Amino acid sequence: MGQAGRKQPMSEGAQLQQESAMKKHWFPVLAGIIILAIVGVFGYNYMTKEKIEVLKPIADFTLDNSDGTTYTFHSSAGKVRLVEFMFTKCPDICPATTFNMAKLQDQLKEKGLFGDKVEFVSISFDPDNDTPEVLQDYAAKFKADQSGWKFLRGDAQAVEKVTKDFGLMVIKQPDGSYAHTARMFLVDGDGNMRRAYGMAANMELEVMMKEMVQLAD
Repeated sequence: MGQAGRKQPMSEGAQLQQESAMKKHWFPVLAGIIILAIVGVFGYNYMTKEKIEVLKPIADFTLDNSDGTTYTFHSSAGKVRLVEFMFTKCPDICPATTFNMAKLQDQLKEKGLFGDKVEFVSISFDPDNDTPEVLQDYAAKFKADQSGWKFLRGDAQAVEKVTKDFGLMVIKQPDGSYAHTARMFLVDGDGNMRRAYGMAANMELEVMMKEMVQLAD
């Protein structure tokens, strides 16, 4: 083959110019790919975050806090509230539920949300037995931090009004114990019920934590 048919080697200067041009071309392309990836991740997380529907508004109520103060539900507006109904003589569901709530309390503390953005409310429907002193002992037993966890009581009529608003059925038995709907509730900062959860072994703690954090954001 003649001299004219051979491909002339690229000079060092031309090669450097070509590499520089390629870099200039690929930098914005690569940057665009990275930006699209970041937007895609955030967009996916946003789109896949399950919407927590409003179930119903909860009316304001006032009950006695076991620490001797008066508690008004709307006074904690702005906070997400996990509401439990219980009685301290309960042999199974109530203490198991409170035990699990104590686990959630510790996890929320690690996230810096407990007390400030998320509050727990435990309401007794046994006014004859659950005196302030009994509720204080019950709270201490489960290492409840009462700066963000309220243990409430009131007369039968006042508590019945609250249980009915939440849609809870409570029936006093001849032996003095109670049969009640095994449900607890998540209320947002605007006073709207957003979730009804199972109690005790039926509490899905990971789901509950995720949804409390979501509403607290």
